[in-house]
Amino acid sequence: MNPVESTIKAPLASIILPVYNGADRIKEAIKSVSNQSYTDWELLVVDDGSTDNTEEIINNFLKNDSRIRYIKNKVNLGIQKSLNKGLREAKGKYIARIDDDDIWIDKDKLKKQLEFLESNKEYVLIGTGVVVVDKNKKELFRYLMLQEDQKIRNKILRKNCFAHSSVVFRKDTALKLGGYSEEDDVRHIEDYDLWLKLGIFGKFANIGEYSIAFMERSGSITSDNKIIQAKRTIFEIFKFKYQYPNFIIGYLLSIMRLLFFFIQKVVPFNEKFIYKIKKIYKQQ
Repeated sequence: MNPVESTIKAPLASIILPVYNGADRIKEAIKSVSNQSYTDWELLVVDDGSTDNTEEIINNFLKNDSRIRYIKNKVNLGIQKSLNKGLREAKGKYIARIDDDDIWIDKDKLKKQLEFLESNKEYVLIGTGVVVVDKNKKELFRYLMLQEDQKIRNKILRKNCFAHSSVVFRKDTALKLGGYSEEDDVRHIEDYDLWLKLGIFGKFANIGEYSIAFMERSGSITSDNKIIQAKRTIFEIFKFKYQYPNFIIGYLLSIMRLLFFFIQKVVPFNEKFIYKIKKIYKQQ
């Protein structure tokens, strides 16, 4: 290591932002990080082989903020490997996440989460509430996540209790677990898999505030792979049935979700109806 580099203080938090052809949306995500009241962070933008002008946009940010780092994959490696590349490159004690189409809407989000983790060493993961918006940033609905560790544990086999773009977690614990799984059987639910593994080694929490805007848009990973995600979630629940309570309820609900997605594929529902169902599910 260069002697000069060794004297540079590492940031407390590293924020990982994976992107693939996100030129039309990534600016707002980066700006929302830059607007945080807490400033001791680095932002790692992991470009998974974009073919649009994403790199040009990132370079404009690099000129004005030395806390932003740009990593570009020569070829498209997929979300799991890109996240792990960011995790390995991260210098911070904590890892925060944001996707290229999401926005942090609370300027104190990072500050609140880091203060909590610094004061509560037994916790490994903390998230926040979510405002769901459409591509025009119009609010569709909002929901808060369960806040207390035991309540989260009681429900985590029934549903993912953390929004990926909201979380902050301990880097050392994640690395000891191998980071995000790169196996095909958890692709598109790699975040859920990591949370379930982290929870074996520490406590969970969510802040009871709406701190991120999550964009619902056609063409996103979540929108295009509901059936695949639902199937893989069922196997995920089986993997952790001895680590968390309420396996039977979680299994039955996951089967119901899968059936609903099959029905939705054959009989398309009104979009407003779908959002109502999602809101009920998220708030249950």
